[in-house]
Parts: sequence; structure tokens; C-alpha cells
Amino acid sequence: MRNIRRVMFAVSGAGVLAVSACGGGSTGTDGGTTEISIFAGSLPQASPQGAGVDAMVDHINEAGVGLEAVGFFDTALGDASTMVQGMQEGTIDVGVSGNAYYSSLVPEIQVFELPFLFDDVEAARSVTAEGPVRDAMFAYFDDTDVVGLSIWEGGMRQLSNDVRPVSSPDDLAGVKLRTLPSPIQQEAWSAMGALPQAIDAAELYTALQQGTVDGQENPLAEIVFRDMYEVQDYVSLTSHVYTPHTMGVSRQTWDSLTDEQKDVLQEAAEVGREANLAANDEAEASAMQTLLDEGVEVEEDVDRDAFAELGTSVWPLFTDQYGTELVDQIEQATGG
Repeated sequence: MRNIRRVMFAVSGAGVLAVSACGGGSTGTDGGTTEISIFAGSLPQASPQGAGVDAMVDHINEAGVGLEAVGFFDTALGDASTMVQGMQEGTIDVGVSGNAYYSSLVPEIQVFELPFLFDDVEAARSVTAEGPVRDAMFAYFDDTDVVGLSIWEGGMRQLSNDVRPVSSPDDLAGVKLRTLPSPIQQEAWSAMGALPQAIDAAELYTALQQGTVDGQENPLAEIVFRDMYEVQDYVSLTSHVYTPHTMGVSRQTWDSLTDEQKDVLQEAAEVGREANLAANDEAEASAMQTLLDEGVEVEEDVDRDAFAELGTSVWPLFTDQYGTELVDQIEQATGG
């Protein structure tokens, strides 16, 4: 009897994809199956990350290399932090999440948190696609228990608030802003005039509703998905930070696969990326229409140069510690 290695995928609120392999060995051997625990989070199957998972699952299942993939969604199995920890320990096979969850393993990955690193989403995608910059990034994973596979996305982050329309940094004065729990982001928004606070994403809607903070910053699709337009009157298209989602595989799992299975998993990661990007484009367009339909005032004419001048002033927080090599590579790749 052929031993099928079953691979299960799950997605979280941070874009987490967990893969569990069931079956101890490659195709063609006899024996029972061994189940490995899986971690997942809160994003639904209908999300852009969910679309990527579905495409990845289909690709693996159609490959015929002894891997059987199954998707899991909607907090069925856990969260992003435990996923990354599980990959290090070999109890989680594959996962994709926002880069912040990998920063304890590879602090250099925080380069993507630098504000105004990219002019637009096309420039960002050119860097996160297969190529020298991504290879350089994944090389930092070589000394960890995780192997880099692909980089997906959450999209460009935009600013929202319920105090006033914001088109320049002057308009942010005194605005209490929920930001990512990152020193770089905290300092950047302080430089741009806001009063930054780190609040867990799960508590954000309530914090906005109760006035704990006045505003926040997220991709448009996330603003709509989490119903934040109900408590935010204004959105400004600042496109200040691009949000990549890095997919990795546990080194223990990777080493247990045949070369053929590794090739299929790598291919599937890229198939999933393309589906994720396409779905994200659709989600962003749909989100913009929803905001307009709901009466949110969307400011498109933003003085992005003024924001960028202040935002880029915090780059030394990264470059003084980790050097300029990655920043230089990114700027060279994008013509910056």
C-alpha cells in the first residue's frame, strides 16, 4: 500500500498558512500515517490569502507526488506566533504570515517596515518576486529552522481616522494612531505628527469605537474586512508601507521531502502567490467602492512627498543596526 503524505493548510488573521504533514516518509513505502499538529488563525477562505491557499492546495493535489493538501480557515487551529514557533520546533510544516512574526528569527526582514520604501505596489511586487532581492532575504534564514519559500502580500497600508481629513502631516497633529508594534513604525508616525499606540489587531475595532485611538493604518481590504469604516470617517491614500507575507517551511519538514516533492511545494508556493496577488487586487478595488458607498471620505490627493520626507528620517533605526545592503538592493531593483 502506498503511504500518502497528507499536507494541511490553514490561514490566519495575519495571513497565516500552516501545513501539517501526515505520513512518515516518501511515496512508495508501507506503514501507517503520523499526524502532526497544525496551527491556523482568523482569515476566511474568501480572503486573498485564502485564495492563495486554495490555489496552492489544488496544485499540490494535482501533482501526483504523494502529497495530499487540505485547507483550513477561520481560527480553526491557532495563531501566527505559535505557527512560527511550531515551524522552528518541527511541529508545524509550512506557514505564511506577516513579516513581523518572523522578525525574531530574521530581524533583517524588518527592512519592509521602512516607510515609503516603495512608490507603489508594482514596485514592491517586483522586489518580492523570485529574484536577487528575495534570494538575499531568504539567505538570512539559512541559520534558522525555517526555509523561505515565497513572499505573498497584504497590500499597501493606508491611513484612516475619525478626527479630520488628512492630506499632509500637519493634519495628523494630536491624532491618536494605532500602529504596528514596531519601533520603526512608532518613531515614523511620531515624526509625522501622530501619537502612536500599539494595540493588538483583535482589539482594534473596539479601541476605535471607544476612542482609545482616533485612527489606524491598514490595507483598504483589511479596513473593510474588519468593518473599520463603521467607526472611521476619513481614509487617506498614503501608501506608506507595503505589507508582505513571508511563507516558510520547517527545515525538518523540508529535509524529509523528496526532491520531487520539494519542487512541487516550491511551485505551489508561487502558484499561491499569484492567486493571492490577483485576489488582493480585486479585494482592494472592491474595498474602495465599499468605502465610497458607505460615505467614507477618501482623500486621494495626499502630499506624499511631505509624509515621505518625515517617514524616511527614521530609516537609520534599521540601517545603523543592520547596514544598508538590503535597502541598497531594493532601491537598485526599483530604480530608487
